[in-house]
Order: sequence, then structure tokens, then C-alpha cells
Amino acid sequence: MRLFTGGISTETNSFSPLPTGLSAFRIGDADNSLVRHAAEESKARGWTHIRGMVAEAHPGAVTPRAVYEELRERLIADVSAALPLDIVLVDVHGGMVADGYDDPEGDLFERIRSVCGPTMVIGARLDPHSHLSPAMLAGADLLCFYKENPHIDMAARAKDLLRLAVDTAQGRIRPVMSSFDCRMSDVFQTNREPMKSFVGRLREMEGKDSILDISVVHGFRRADVPIMGTHVIVITDNQPEAGARIAESLGHELFAMRGNAAAPYVPLAEAVERVAGLAGPTILADLADNPGGGSPGDGTCILKALFDRGITNVAIGYMVDPLALDFARQAGVGATLPLRIGGKACKLSGEPIDLLVTVRAIREQGRLDSVNVDMGPCAWVSAKETDIVLIGVRLQTYTPELFERLGVDLSSKQVIVVKSAQHYRAWFGQLTEGDIVVDAPGVCTADWRNLPFQRVRRDIWPFTEQPWGA
Repeated sequence: MRLFTGGISTETNSFSPLPTGLSAFRIGDADNSLVRHAAEESKARGWTHIRGMVAEAHPGAVTPRAVYEELRERLIADVSAALPLDIVLVDVHGGMVADGYDDPEGDLFERIRSVCGPTMVIGARLDPHSHLSPAMLAGADLLCFYKENPHIDMAARAKDLLRLAVDTAQGRIRPVMSSFDCRMSDVFQTNREPMKSFVGRLREMEGKDSILDISVVHGFRRADVPIMGTHVIVITDNQPEAGARIAESLGHELFAMRGNAAAPYVPLAEAVERVAGLAGPTILADLADNPGGGSPGDGTCILKALFDRGITNVAIGYMVDPLALDFARQAGVGATLPLRIGGKACKLSGEPIDLLVTVRAIREQGRLDSVNVDMGPCAWVSAKETDIVLIGVRLQTYTPELFERLGVDLSSKQVIVVKSAQHYRAWFGQLTEGDIVVDAPGVCTADWRNLPFQRVRRDIWPFTEQPWGA
């Protein structure tokens, strides 16, 4: 058995001010969970595993055409050099957009197919905040999307994909993908009801009645492309009609959940009033400035509103501000200096905040073991009761780990502001059950219908209340 792994991964926010050029991609034979599992299984079973290029960029603006084409050709060259192969597995996001390519993943799958031929098993692991196109379904044999949001099952889905790919290559199954367009776009959080039970039922259905795998493609609502939207994919063992019926039934169930499958957003002023009367710690999630959705991560709107209300016992992180971080590093631990923080990337970042801060701690390597992410250099600065974690690499706030490593005592805080929309819940829930998703100004504003879309479909909810007709 000869097995190849590689991939190109980024999520595109059409309204982000942040370029996604070649330097934004981390390029190599990255040891992500798909690559790692394929390598471990190959070693254990005596297979040959060939690692191709893996290119990963944090969410941002549309990828330049030349950059996408260069990365695509490098990956295709790796596949060609590895032939003959039995299986090609690619790790892609599914929500990428490039200049001239509304559907880079579909383009990539089709080109891999043209190189490898019709009998090659081609599979992909994808983020559910993805698009789905006919080209993606035609170019691959298996599409396995994370089931959980927050995405706590990435490694599990790598195992599912490899298992199905091997069974296909060895002739034990004949996978057929059936999909259903739910004619909507919404947020589906699987750590709360009704999605928690829905996903649990999907897992119970798998392995019965020829059902091999079921995925919900949530869609990514800030991509201005016609293929944006929510879908259900059911993979059966050569039962396309049954798969189509199941996908349609599940799709209508999802549609019935519209508007109720995510934690409600709270306007900024109301959120500040709520926490004013609480001892804490209470989390304010800065949805609109979430780097995981393509925002800069240097927004100051929530912090300024807290200060204006007289709330200063605050921890905020991670504030993406390379200039402020550089000044803190140059000053050194123990130094006190005036520092202008945030409000630099674009007009939606808010106004910079000027504080007299003390540099409390600096780490030249801020790696987060809990999520296998390299944060790069980071610093903790404080202004009286307010603690701010500065980073230079644009990443969202996943866990309390970086706060803790720097020495910030989160348990003593009235308010913790995190630059995240929902992934923080998987880890910060251990610290406090009190959290509020804040609807503040920013690139990832909660009411995404107000974004200046030009090309998305308008025959889907919530643009229309009756996409299925009267």
C-alpha cells in the first residue's frame, strides 16, 4: 500500500483587510494529525507513506491567484513524483477563495484526479466552515468534515478518513457521496443543544444500513462566493438513492434549527452592563475581532467600553500587536513605559488605547501544547488591574495556557476578554461557566447580512425566510 498526504489550507473572509500572500503560509511537511496518523499506521502496517507539501495559512483575505497556483503546482508535483499510489489524502480547509478561483479545493481535487487517474482513492479531511461544490464531490471519493464545532475531533476525523480510504482501496466498500443543499447559512455549535444531540445521532447512524459516514458542511458566511451555504453529505456503501433520502431528511432537520443552533449574541453596551454587577470571572468573547474568522485581532472596542464603565479588573488576550510587542520586548521585564495598544490594522479595529504599562513577563517561544500551535514571542503587560497579553502572530484565543505560562491569574479577574467566537469554550469552560458572546464592531460582525455581499446567493435563509417556497 502506497499512501500520500499533503494539503493546502486557509479560510477566506472576503471582507478581511489582511493579505494572504505566500509569506502567510507555513509551508513544509507539517506534522498535523492527518499526516501523523497516516505515518503511524503506515509504519505499523508496513505501508509506504509519502509526505507531500502541507501549506497552512491563518484566515484572511482572498489568496492572490499566483500564490494559489504556485502552491497547487507544488502539491501536484509532489503527487506526480510519488506515483504509483493507492491512496491520496489531502488536508484542506474547504473555505478557501483565490483570485479567479471561487472553489480552489474543487480545482485541486480535479487536478489530482487528472494526474492519478479514475481508480485512485482520493480523500480529504475538511473544516465544516467550508463550501461544497460539484467539483469537490466529483474530484474526491471521500470528504470527511469535522463533526464538532468547536473543532475537538480533528484527530478522530483523520482516523475516520484513513479507515474509509483503506477499506475502499482494498475493495471492502464502494463509497458514494450523496449531498443535500439546505438553502441556508447559519452557525451550528455542537457543544450545546440542539446540535449536540443531532451530532450524537449522526454517529449512531453510521455503520448501519450501509451508512459509512455523515458530515454537516456548515458553510463560511463571510465568503462572497455563490457556493457559500450549508449542506449535508451522506457517504453510503454504493447506495446513492438511500443516501440522498437521508441527506435530505437531515437537511430539513437542520433548517428547522435555523437561528437556534448557536449561543445568542449580546450587544456591546448590554454585555458591559451585565458584567458590571458580577464578581467574575466572566468571559466576553470578541466575536467581531476573532482572528479565526479573518479579523486582525487588534480590536479595542470591548476594552474601551469596559474602561468607560469603570471596569478595570480585566484580562485581555491575545491582542495581536507586533509593534507594541516589540516595544515591550525592547524595554524588558520590569520596565514601565507608555504603550499604544491595538487599533492599528483597519478602521474597524477601533481607536488605539494609550496606557502606562509595566512589562510583567516575556516569552520568546509561546507554543501552546494543548492545541499544538506556535504563538511565537509574546508578552504580558499590565496597567494597574488590567492585564494584556500581546502577540505578534495572528491567532485566536484557544486556551488559557498562554495566560498561565506568562503568570496571569485569570481566576482573580472580573472580566476575561478573548479574541475568539467559540473555540475558547472547549478550554475556558474549565475556568468559568460564565461567558457572553459580544456583538461589537469589527471585521467579523455578528449580523453578517450587513456585509457588502455582491455574489452570494439570495435564495437562502436568512436572506429569504422561505427558500423552500410558500
